Amino acid sequence: MFIEDYLFNEFPELRPYQLISLFGMTKEGIKAVTDKKIIELSPKNTLYNSKIYNIISALHFRSIYGIDLINELQTTQNEMKVAREMYIEFQEYRDDRGAGEEYELVQHWANDLKLDKFFELIDENEFRNKRSDLDSLLENIENDPYDLKSDQSFKQKEMDKFQQSQKEIGTNMAVVMFMVDAMQYFAKLSMDKVRSIAFEIALIGTQGIRPDQKGYIVGSVPEKSFSGYHLLAYYYVSWAIAEPDKLDSLNLPFNNEYEMAKTMHRPTK
Repeated sequence: MFIEDYLFNEFPELRPYQLISLFGMTKEGIKAVTDKKIIELSPKNTLYNSKIYNIISALHFRSIYGIDLINELQTTQNEMKVAREMYIEFQEYRDDRGAGEEYELVQHWANDLKLDKFFELIDENEFRNKRSDLDSLLENIENDPYDLKSDQSFKQKEMDKFQQSQKEIGTNMAVVMFMVDAMQYFAKLSMDKVRSIAFEIALIGTQGIRPDQKGYIVGSVPEKSFSGYHLLAYYYVSWAIAEPDKLDSLNLPFNNEYEMAKTMHRPTK
């Protein structure tokens, strides 16, 4: 949308081509959310979110060329309300936008529609400097095993978002039960073994542990495949047992869950 504004304002000789292009894309968007077969096959959430974005595009098309195709989108009152509010946010950025602020809008809209878990925005320099071959990746792990030297701003943002979501959940009973499982598992192991597992999970944590993801593997715990919350519970408990003085440095908001898990855990005699 920002690019289309730029083209419209800076290259008036391209407007006939832009009009045809935007008209065609808007019509395609209308078909994508009103075709009966598509509606029948599409998940409701996907269809709803697609409808919102297409309404926003239609509002933008109308604002530059005065052609109103919004009624063809067959919108509900709620869909129009949500889309208008998001479009108003775009207008606030439209004529007073700093470099890169368009990405803030992308993130805000994704948060509003709960689409943020499907992508992530990362610093461009960090992305371009990522090592793609195995040798350099292994060298980087050896030189910085806990990823302490890379740009931490994105990771801090993710951590802040995670902590806020946990605050909204309150006591997470799934984490409590996973912690009880961890306590039972670690009770059979030596302190050195628990410490080894704690460090291995910490290494996994440097690349990010997503609560809703599945299939995490910990080499020191070969008989298990972990979901994100399951692994976070093992992460917390292993450090609480092996390195309790460093527990706060994990920044995991599971103090209440841990206290509750301790009352539920019955050590084997």
